[in-house]
Amino acid sequence: MLRAIPYDSLTLAAVVDGLQMLTGGRIQHIAQPGEHDILLTVYARGAGEVRWLISCSPQWARTYLLSHRLPSPPQPPAFCMALRKYLQGGTILTIAQRRFDRVLDVEIRGHEGHTYLLSAELMGRHSNIILVAPDERILHAAKMVSSRISRVREVLPNKPYTPPPSEDRPDPRTVSEQEFLQWLSEEQPPDLAEWLRTRFEGIGGFLAQEIVNRASLLGEELSPHGLWKAFRSVFEPAKRGEWEPVLVRDEAHRPIGAYPIPLASFPETQQHARSNIHVALENYYALAIPRAEMEGQKRSLQGILQRVLSARRNALQQVEQGVQERAKAETYRRWGETILAFLHQVPSGAESVTLPDLYNGDGSTITIPLDPALSPQQNAERYFQRARHVEQNAERLEAMRARLARDELEVQETLHKLEAVEDLAQLEALRTAIAARGWLTPTSGISGEAQAKPAEDFGGKRIRAYTAPGGWQVLVGENAEANDYLVTRVAQPNDWWLHVRAGTGAHVVIRTNNNPQAVPRQVLEYAAQLAAAHSPARHSSLVAVDYTLRKYVRRPRGAQPGFVTYTHEKTLHVSPREEKP
Repeated sequence: MLRAIPYDSLTLAAVVDGLQMLTGGRIQHIAQPGEHDILLTVYARGAGEVRWLISCSPQWARTYLLSHRLPSPPQPPAFCMALRKYLQGGTILTIAQRRFDRVLDVEIRGHEGHTYLLSAELMGRHSNIILVAPDERILHAAKMVSSRISRVREVLPNKPYTPPPSEDRPDPRTVSEQEFLQWLSEEQPPDLAEWLRTRFEGIGGFLAQEIVNRASLLGEELSPHGLWKAFRSVFEPAKRGEWEPVLVRDEAHRPIGAYPIPLASFPETQQHARSNIHVALENYYALAIPRAEMEGQKRSLQGILQRVLSARRNALQQVEQGVQERAKAETYRRWGETILAFLHQVPSGAESVTLPDLYNGDGSTITIPLDPALSPQQNAERYFQRARHVEQNAERLEAMRARLARDELEVQETLHKLEAVEDLAQLEALRTAIAARGWLTPTSGISGEAQAKPAEDFGGKRIRAYTAPGGWQVLVGENAEANDYLVTRVAQPNDWWLHVRAGTGAHVVIRTNNNPQAVPRQVLEYAAQLAAAHSPARHSSLVAVDYTLRKYVRRPRGAQPGFVTYTHEKTLHVSPREEKP
């Protein structure tokens, strides 16, 4: 499978060129449609009203202009409120890429006359969006970074702003032919792609390989001058702003990325020209992000179903062994009848006895194990009981074997259906069916006929169980003692834990079967609504509910039951929900 084309420094350079038309524009509105995304609506002379997306998503960090609005939560998050306070109504002064790094700097003069810096660091999992005051203090950020997370660089309100660490490497757009050839001659790198990646600022693995591929196509067998020509063919257009953006598709016609220049690494037939880089990027991410989310959920369900299949196969193997035990029933019965027939020849306290074989007329004998603590007659009765037990158990196991074999076939069929799923609606319908079968818990339904699991008593504590959409189990503590028991004894490290922000109320846990990323947002919102309903804020129209993994929740030593501290939280804003368990 081809890797996606990255959003790299060259892409950002092209985007920044296209954003220059917003210089002097007025920020009319700021929204935060997603946890890591902000959307600026800018009115610029000559361009009209323009929507500008900036995202610090760990997987999809990016920025470009959008052609449509995005839905936003009813209650704006704290970061969005801070941006509105300082930037809404302000004027964009400059939009620039920091050197040739993946950092976007936007200077904005606020409505009160002060100049603020909005810095977007588009660096994979370390991405962030930071609002900096005129005195270079951090006002707010999309991701707060404390000293517990990074000892090198804190990102917290009122802390001095420090740029992300960077190496002093030359900007490839300003390198001359003489410098390039001199460095190449002096350093004699064995791996040219690796040399390009580590020698120049902003050249990642993808772009380094693209330059090497261009040199190969020149037919000069990667000579120094051939490599320089390839290098120049990338960065000369970048210096002049002569972009030719393309949307790149794989052989199955699925988009795998957008780039500001045509690529030598892909056939021309897989590259489709776009009017500008913003259109190319929007075309790509509009399909890539939903597809990646769906594929992630599919992989999660596939993992669950594979574990269900493995559990059925292991159970079938054990059942087969039990069914084969049926042949021993006749042996046990023969031993019991032989002991009774020769009762007077069986000594008390013996561990075994050798007696004539009743079923063979050739005078042969059989040796029968005995329990020395039992009388001869009790040993005979013990063998009759074992024969009955083996036969009865075999009948039960035969029925279980048939049921497990049916289950195995149904799980395999469901895996085939899952492979063919092409949209989120189909996926959710299949998840609901999987939950209804009890397969979200792989061993459910193996040992008994019923798929449903008996209700837990939770140690007598007042913990209520709810079933969320898709069959996910949600647990709610109804008092301090129950909350404490739920967090310390019931919840697993990778279960989701929820609680109203800055208030008292129920602790809520979503059981995830050690797969928290598989829990849909719909289920998180369902649990958050329950948390809000079981709090003093139950009559409010909108309640802030924090959620994090149980492993980030701890009860301080000596604290009262139900009192905890937590980190790595995120926040949902929901209306309270009361529902029957």
